[in-house]
This record gives sequence, C-alpha cells and structure tokens, in this order.
Amino acid sequence: MKTNIEVLPFQNPELPIRDRVADLVSRFTLEEKIGLMPQYQTAVERLGVKPYKHGTEAAHGIAWLGEATSFPQPIGLGCTWNPELLERIGSAIGDEARVFYQRDPARNGLTLWAPTVDMERDPLWGRTEEAYGEDPHLTGELTTVSSREFRGRIPFTVKPSRH
Repeated sequence: MKTNIEVLPFQNPELPIRDRVADLVSRFTLEEKIGLMPQYQTAVERLGVKPYKHGTEAAHGIAWLGEATSFPQPIGLGCTWNPELLERIGSAIGDEARVFYQRDPARNGLTLWAPTVDMERDPLWGRTEEAYGEDPHLTGELTTVSSREFRGRIPFTVKPSRH
C-alpha cells in the first residue's frame, strides 16, 4: 500500500538549510512565532515542531542539571593557553548535554550558553569568570575548539516528521 505523504520544503534534507528555514518560518502564524520566542518554546504540532528549550548554561559544564562533569570557570581555562584541553572539555560538555537532552528534550535543550566570546578587560562588568580572558587570539582559538566540540562531529541532518 502506497501512502501519499507530502514532504514540505522545510522537511527536505536535500535542500539548503537557508531555504528550509525560510520555508518553515513563512508557515508560522504570528501567535506561533510569539510562542517560539521564550526560552521554553511551545510546540507547533501542525508543522511537526516539538517544544524546545534553548539556553542551557554550559560555560564550565552542565552539572547544575544533575550528575555531570564540572570544569573550572572559563577565565581559569583561558589561563592554560591549551586548545587541546579545551577540545576535550568541549567534547565532554557536548556529550553530556546530548545525554540530558535525550532524557528530557523539553527541559534540556541543545542550545548551550557558552562560551562567552567577550574579552575580559573591565572587572566592573561583573561576569568576568565567563570568558577566556582579554587576548583576542586566545579567546578566538579557545572558543572555536570548544564550541566545535559542543556541537559534536556528527553531520547536520534533520529528518522529516511523518505524521
């Protein structure tokens, strides 16, 4: 028996991501777009969009979510000047974030609030522990390796929902 399931452009992994995103956004109503603005985003069931939480703090690990590895604050990690170490730390944080996401995707999102790329030049800012330091080359290098590893080495694909 053959089914005629329409695949919308945003569900087609063969299309460029820019085209897929534009198509999906064009299908949201104003009310649905508003529901997607908060940190805990509502589902848009008619399009197969599940609820999502963005903004999981991960600057020095995600142990605040439960049992996970905790690392020194980024300002301390920057003092190591060690991209290979930051690669390993970023990989661990990314792996643990995906475990928490699999356990409860509506509460534990994969959009990680880290690393902070700002250069720390003014201690009065008050959040100087969240970045790697004031050297732009070092900050760029450590940010690149850690965020690449947060993301993981799995190729980006999104499979269409079949409802």
